[in-house]
Amino acid sequence: MLSISHKTPNGFSLIEMVVALGLSLVTVSAVYTLYVSELRAQLVREDKLDMQQQARAVMDVVSREILMAGYDPRGVNDDADITNDFLGITYDPGRLVIKADLNGNGLITDANESIVFVFDGGTHTLRRNTGGGNQPFGENIESFLVEYFEQGGNPTVDSASIQQVKITVTARTQKPDIKYVLNGGYRTVTLQSRLTPRNL
Repeated sequence: MLSISHKTPNGFSLIEMVVALGLSLVTVSAVYTLYVSELRAQLVREDKLDMQQQARAVMDVVSREILMAGYDPRGVNDDADITNDFLGITYDPGRLVIKADLNGNGLITDANESIVFVFDGGTHTLRRNTGGGNQPFGENIESFLVEYFEQGGNPTVDSASIQQVKITVTARTQKPDIKYVLNGGYRTVTLQSRLTPRNL
């Protein structure tokens, strides 16, 4: 007996091919959009983390050096010779000046015994000078504010009356975020500390 069978074609029609390509294109576009969005979000997270670490590092070092201000193990500030007296913190609205006799030799001429912090707003850099010039210390710093207080907690401009120092550090992200509309796209974090140096 003779039988006739119909063979089904082993390919796709043109319409099926166009639909399949269209669906593939939509899927790839969606995956790529998600990938780019997540990559951008990851970069923003890393930038914010760097900003927070920078602010903490600046605050930590400045705080430790303020707490050592006026360290005078030889008692040169209390002896009869006034030629070697020094102030632990000198009032200056534009910078922070700290002095301490860290090696106990009665002088403050050695490295790291006279420290000056200066904020450079043009480059968003906090600079630290220990005698070798203003070296970059904190980058991407939006502002660095110093306030001085006397023993009763009132503001003072008299260096000899300074008993407390309030530091406010605002750091910013390294790059602007196009989705963040404030501050030109730069996110910021502000840390603040009011310190009472034990040697003043």
